[in-house]
Amino acid sequence: MPIELTYLAASALLMFAHILVQAVSSIQSHSLSFLVGPRDGITDKTAFAERCRRANANLIEGLVMFAPLVLIVAHLNLYSSLTTLGAALFFWGRVVFAITYWLGVPWVRTLAWAASIIGIFCIAGEIFL
Repeated sequence: MPIELTYLAASALLMFAHILVQAVSSIQSHSLSFLVGPRDGITDKTAFAERCRRANANLIEGLVMFAPLVLIVAHLNLYSSLTTLGAALFFWGRVVFAITYWLGVPWVRTLAWAASIIGIFCIAGEIFL
């Protein structure tokens, strides 16, 4: 399997990890009996749980851009060193972003996010240029 598709699959697993961390933080923030209900009016009680929620939403936004571009590269067989670099930047940037967001580390989190966005532009550049 091309490395770009491997990074896409790994990004899906990263999304699963995000969901697990968010679920654990929600269980610690609320009772399990509350969480199995409709969750109406839910607000996270801890800063960590809120950061998990925001990091999760941010990864979804990134995947909405990353996944179609990788699939277009695969469909058109446009693999190159630039698409490989872009996929690596996106994935590893998102790994660092998640950890630093969960822990509340400024600057590194922003730099990791920027690296993932540069990765998206690398892949898009191969498609559109």
